Amino acid sequence: MKKLVLSLMTLGSLGLFAQHNHPHPCHQVEQTEKMLQLASPEERLLHEQSVEELRIFTEQWIAENPDATQSNGNRAISYTIPVVFHVIHAGGPENISDDQIFDCIRIMNDDFQKLNADANNVNANFLSIVADAEIEFKLAKRNPSGECTNGITRTFSTVTFGGSEAQRVSVVQNAHGNWPANRYLNVFVAADIGGAAGYTYRPSNWLTGMGSGIHVLHNYVGSIGTSNNFTSRTMTHEVGHWVNLPHTWGNSNTPGLASNCNEDDGVNDTPNTIGWTACNINGTSCNSLDNVENYMEYSYCSKMFTNGQKARMHAALNSSTGGRSNVVSAGNLTFTGVNETDFLCKARFEASQTEVCIGQEVQFTDFSFHAPSSWSWSFPGASPSSSTDQNPTVVYNTPGTYEVVLTASDGTSQDTETKSSYITVLPPSESLPFIEGFENITSLATTPRWVIENPGNNAAFQIGTAAHTGNQGARLNNFGQPAGNFDALVSAPIDLTSITSDMTVSFRYAYRKRSAGNDEWLRVFISNDCGESWAQRRTIRGNNLSPDVVTTSWEPTSADDWVTIHMINVTASYWVDNFRVKWEFESDGGNNFFLDDINIYSGAPQNEPLLNLNTEQFSDFQVYPNPAQGELNVKFSLENAAPVKVELMNMLGQVVEASLIQANSGSNVIMMNTSHLRSGVYTLRVDAGGAPMMHQVVVK
Repeated sequence: MKKLVLSLMTLGSLGLFAQHNHPHPCHQVEQTEKMLQLASPEERLLHEQSVEELRIFTEQWIAENPDATQSNGNRAISYTIPVVFHVIHAGGPENISDDQIFDCIRIMNDDFQKLNADANNVNANFLSIVADAEIEFKLAKRNPSGECTNGITRTFSTVTFGGSEAQRVSVVQNAHGNWPANRYLNVFVAADIGGAAGYTYRPSNWLTGMGSGIHVLHNYVGSIGTSNNFTSRTMTHEVGHWVNLPHTWGNSNTPGLASNCNEDDGVNDTPNTIGWTACNINGTSCNSLDNVENYMEYSYCSKMFTNGQKARMHAALNSSTGGRSNVVSAGNLTFTGVNETDFLCKARFEASQTEVCIGQEVQFTDFSFHAPSSWSWSFPGASPSSSTDQNPTVVYNTPGTYEVVLTASDGTSQDTETKSSYITVLPPSESLPFIEGFENITSLATTPRWVIENPGNNAAFQIGTAAHTGNQGARLNNFGQPAGNFDALVSAPIDLTSITSDMTVSFRYAYRKRSAGNDEWLRVFISNDCGESWAQRRTIRGNNLSPDVVTTSWEPTSADDWVTIHMINVTASYWVDNFRVKWEFESDGGNNFFLDDINIYSGAPQNEPLLNLNTEQFSDFQVYPNPAQGELNVKFSLENAAPVKVELMNMLGQVVEASLIQANSGSNVIMMNTSHLRSGVYTLRVDAGGAPMMHQVVVK
C-alpha cells in the first residue's frame, strides 16, 4: 500500500473541468490555508485531531474489510445519501430547473454505481479495478421539521453573484431553516462562488455546519439546461472529496508539477502522478502509467473510481467524523424520507418575474411535488385569468398588485398554494426628462415610481431629511448593518424612445466609511426589458466611493458632502419604452448612504430644467485610470452648475469621443467609454466656458 499522508482537510476542492474561459477547477490548498488562518487555536487542534483519527480509522476499517477493495459485481447498494439542492438565484439562468437537478442526481448515481456508459472505455490497464462504489443519492422527501419536500429549495438573493459562503448559507437558513450536515448532503447552487466551478470539505469535526456541503456553479450541475456534458462530472468529483477522496496527485494545489510525485492520495491502487489537465490516457509521470481517467483528476475525460477509492469512501461513511455515518444510517433515511412512496404533498410554483410592465408576459413554472398530474391556476387581473397547463404564460395589462393560486393534484391527493400580492404590474412608462428630488414622496415603499429591494429584510432605502437639493432625499441606514447586504432602489419604467443622439443619467450621492477598512460598493444597473435582465454600467467602490471615515452615524450637512455622477454610456439599445435603472449598495459594515437629484434626460443641457446654467471654471481636476482600459473617469469640482464639454482627440486632432454634460456644483465625475478605441495616446479637452483643461491620456 502507498504511504498515507496526514494533510489539511480539503477545503475548496473545486469542479472537475476548467480551461479557457471556464472557472478554475480547484483552490484546495489556498482555501484550506485561508480557513485555517481564520480559525481559533482550538478549532485548528480539533481539525488536526479529527483528520488524524479519520486516517487511523480508515486504515483499520480497510484492513478489517478487505472485500471492500475488490470488485464484487453484485450491483448492491451499500449506502444511500440524502441530498438537498439549495438554488440561490436572482431570477436569472442560475435558477436551474428541477429537471436539471434530476439529471445531476442521475449522473451521480451512474458514476458511483459503475453504470456510466463510458466505464468500460478506460485504459485497459485499469479495467480490472474500475469500481462500483455501491453508493446511491436520493433527494430528501422530508425537511428537518418532518414536512414533505422535493429536496430542492429556492431562495431569491443577489448573494448568488459572488457572495461569500457564509452569506449563501445565511440567506438559505433565513428562508428555509437549518438543514443539518449530519442528516443531508447540502448542495448550494449559485451564479458565482468566487471564481471556482465548485468546492466542498473533506470530513472533519471542525467544520460541521450546513455550509460544509458542496458549493457549485449552476452551469456545472448535470448535463442539461445551463450545463452540458463537458461540465457534468463536477458533482461526481466534489462528492468524491466529501467522502474523503483527495486528488489523485495528493495535496498539491497545482497538477502537472514534478514535485507532485512526492505527494500521495492515500489510496493503494491509484499510481502516484503529477496530475493531468488533458486526456492523455497513456500518460506516465512518476515512473508508472497514470490513472488519467479517474474522477479525481482534471483530465476532462474522467470516467472511473478505483476499488481502493471505493474502500476509502466506505470507511468515511462508517466513521462519525463530520457526521458521515449518521447521514447514511437507517434512522436518518427514515428521518429524511428518501425511501417513501411518492405522493402529491405540496403545490408550489414560481414566476419568471414578479415585477412587470404593462403588457409583459409572465411565465409560471410548476414545482409541485411529488408527481402531479393535473393543475388548476387562477390569475386575477391577467389574460387568461385561469389555466390548466402545467407551466402557463399570461399577460397583465392593468397596473396593480395581484395574487396567484395553484391547485395541483395527482388524481388522489391535492394541495393548493396561494401567493397574495405576488405579481406587481408597474405604472405606465414616464416620459423624459425624468427628474427625482424625492420632495413629494412620503414613503418609497408605497410610491409607484420606485421599487425597493431588500433581500436581507433589514435596512432598506427610505425617505430621509438629508438632501443636496430641497428637504428630502433617499437614505440607506447602513450604519450598524452587517456586512454582505445588498440593498437597491429601482425605478419604474421610463420611455427613452424620444432620444435620437446622446443621453445622460446623473445623480448625486453622499457617503462616509465607518472604518478605513470598509470596502463597500455602489453599482448602477440598467435594463431594456423592464428589469427582466440587467447590465452593470457604473461601479464605485471603497476609497473611490469615499476615503473619509466617520465612526458615528453620519449624514451630509453641506453641498460639499455630495458627489455628482454623470453616466453617458446608456447606448441606443437601451432607448426603449420600458427602460429601468437600479442603484445597488453592497454593505461592508460602513456608514450611511444617501441619494438625491436623479436626472435622466436627452443629451442637450436645456432638457434638464433642475440644473442652473451659470458658468464657472472648475478645480480639483483628476483623470483616472491612466492608462485607461475600457473606461476613463474625469473628475472636477465647480463652484456653480455649468454646461461642460468633454472631448477626447487622437494624435491627428480628430475628436473620437465627445459629450456635453450639465455639470452640478461641487464634485462631478464623468465616465467615458474607451473600449472601442485603439491603443495609443490621446488628448482630453474639458471646457467649462473658460480656458479649457488639457490632459494627455493613454488608452490600453
